[in-house]
Amino acid sequence: MSLEEEIKKVLLNNPSILVDVLTAKPEIVYQVLARITPWQNLATKQDIERLDRTINEIKNTMATKQDIERLDKEIEETKKIMATKQELEEIKNVMATKEDLKGMATKEDLKTMATKEDLKRLETIITGLGARWGIMNEDSFRQGVGELLSNSGWKVSREVLYDRDGYVYDEPSDVEYDIVIKDGSVILVEITSSLKRGDLPTIKRKKEFYEKVKNIKVNLVYVITPFIHDRYPERVKAMAKDMGIEIIYPSS
Repeated sequence: MSLEEEIKKVLLNNPSILVDVLTAKPEIVYQVLARITPWQNLATKQDIERLDRTINEIKNTMATKQDIERLDKEIEETKKIMATKQELEEIKNVMATKEDLKGMATKEDLKTMATKEDLKRLETIITGLGARWGIMNEDSFRQGVGELLSNSGWKVSREVLYDRDGYVYDEPSDVEYDIVIKDGSVILVEITSSLKRGDLPTIKRKKEFYEKVKNIKVNLVYVITPFIHDRYPERVKAMAKDMGIEIIYPSS
């Protein structure tokens, strides 16, 4: 019997010797496992470190008992401030419906309402010129109305824009404007000693040209005149209104 076989026989008959050896040299167990198990299936030191990191990450993302308690508290507070079904019904009953809103005045309506007083005042101004109309030329009339408007709190500024493409008068020309800024609204005031039906499209183009060049919206267009040169002045006023132009001339 060889020496190796003798040693095996002794170890098999006395396993306590084997236990003592493995206790003293535990790396022997790993070497044995490496022989009987494919090496790639054994956990390396890096595998164990990576597993530790993963476990720590899971710990960091998991909710703690304190987190759950805090979440419960927030849910309870949210319940307290949320409206109940009954409260929602009460709110619904007092809220304005779509039809209610239609009946309310819009911002533009309020501007128009405020403007009615302005129109009345302007009519009074024009009427106040009285018999002087007959002896006034165009420039005198413009100057007189401008002064009266200023005295009534309307600050009128004169602007001149060059129409290179002839949009307003069908040929390149300077376009003169009397502009009033009132309560944030831009008002174009056309002051003329007489108005003809054919003047209305030109006034409309003046407004459009001003808006294009200045990149601002003209809210109102007033034509102030002592005389409408037409057999049917009221028709001219109606036509102007359809074009967004308000004609102000003396009350009869």
